[in-house]
Amino acid sequence: MSINLDQKEISINGPEFNAIGGQLQSNILKSHSRDHVRLLFLSCQGAEKRIKGWIKNFISRDEYVVSAMDQRADTAAFKNGMGSKVVVNFYLTAKGYEKLGYDSNRFSDGNIQVDEDEDDSENLEEEVLKKQNLLYGNNAFVHGMKSIKVNKRLKDPEPRVWEQEYNSDIHAMILLADDDTARLDSEATKVKDSLQGIAMIVKEEIGNDITEKLPSGRKIHVEHFGFSDGISQPRFFIEDSRTSPLDLQPLNIVLVKDPFTAGSDNNYGSFLVFRKLEQDVEGFNQKVSELASKLNLNGNQVGKISKEDYAAALVIGRFKDGTPLVKSDIKLGESPAFNDFRYEQIDRPAHKCPFHAHIRKTNPRGQGLLVGQKYITRRGIPYGAKDLPVKKGLLFMCFQSNLKRQFNFIQKAWANAPGFPPFRHRPGIDPLIGQGHEGGQSWPKQFGVDQEIEFNFSGFVKMKGGEYFFAPSIGFLKNI
Repeated sequence: MSINLDQKEISINGPEFNAIGGQLQSNILKSHSRDHVRLLFLSCQGAEKRIKGWIKNFISRDEYVVSAMDQRADTAAFKNGMGSKVVVNFYLTAKGYEKLGYDSNRFSDGNIQVDEDEDDSENLEEEVLKKQNLLYGNNAFVHGMKSIKVNKRLKDPEPRVWEQEYNSDIHAMILLADDDTARLDSEATKVKDSLQGIAMIVKEEIGNDITEKLPSGRKIHVEHFGFSDGISQPRFFIEDSRTSPLDLQPLNIVLVKDPFTAGSDNNYGSFLVFRKLEQDVEGFNQKVSELASKLNLNGNQVGKISKEDYAAALVIGRFKDGTPLVKSDIKLGESPAFNDFRYEQIDRPAHKCPFHAHIRKTNPRGQGLLVGQKYITRRGIPYGAKDLPVKKGLLFMCFQSNLKRQFNFIQKAWANAPGFPPFRHRPGIDPLIGQGHEGGQSWPKQFGVDQEIEFNFSGFVKMKGGEYFFAPSIGFLKNI
């Protein structure tokens, strides 16, 4: 059965999912929802035949949740009190494909000569390529994240200042996830032992979910700055809980045909962006206090929140409990947090939520602009102990079908761009993840009032390394 990736409102029990779920890796269309993650970054050392044999064996083990179909069955078993399995995924870089004897340029068939790094427009040539079912917009995958071209484009720190291991030739990444840390560590050890003579583990990352309780008793997932995370996410199935009509998206924003299984209609994969983002929590909080000293609370806010609460919400666009500034000037403690809004309808002049606030910069929700949808499907997890004086941050991961139009565009043309959105004077860069530019942002001095102050807020999230991966179809991995 050939499926239509443009279709919305599919069912996880319907024919479309049944056609592809067994050949699609888990954790793409739905999060694995595990509390603990181990990421193993591999540099393959063995002979090509031995590496391929190891991959086939690893991806075929019944004790793991590997495919999206496995994930559906595992979720049902868990809900029926039968426990759950360890989730595993296997991703390849362009260099990894080359190491295994495959031409990585297949990922940019149809536009390898197009200098997409100089053009952020959504041009007609790409639409023609899309109709021809060619992979376009993914030259960055072939170049790699530490290439000069991509590094300059995203204004990332130079690779020489990354954590050293990320300057290695990384061929693959293995993700293992579970709620039981002891079982997860045991499985990770088994995998590492099995890789002897096959690949060297150049880096291991450990991620652990952080939760906090709202006054209502409901739990929320937070990152190290203390904000509720993962609120606005694409959903792909009609059974999924949604916070906005825009949550439900077609499969084409995340899936592409696996280029090395062209003979089958049912083999799909997705491009994965990985970035290790270190967070300076102490510096962030100190800067929030500096900003707070320049702000005024209105009558409704006094006695309910602090100036620091308000200042931090201006940085992100939401209070720490997830309440968006466009809905309320104080924390509401709602779960799920309100997410069904459009800026042009309730805060076009940005007197409530500034243009540069993180959630507005990276998801402008139309805002009166003629921009296409740039949704990414985020699957990140914090690293580092929350209450200890150790390095900490986010193991950022997101899936998409088109690197150029999705992650790279969001980072370059929105987060890093001091002139976006182009409504009046320069709004400034995203204070959370913007990079490559200096200069202040314009901040509302008081909620809802047309009075602004200039203040520079940036530099508290540092990219320490990263890479582009592809999540191959299981049909490819089992027949590699």
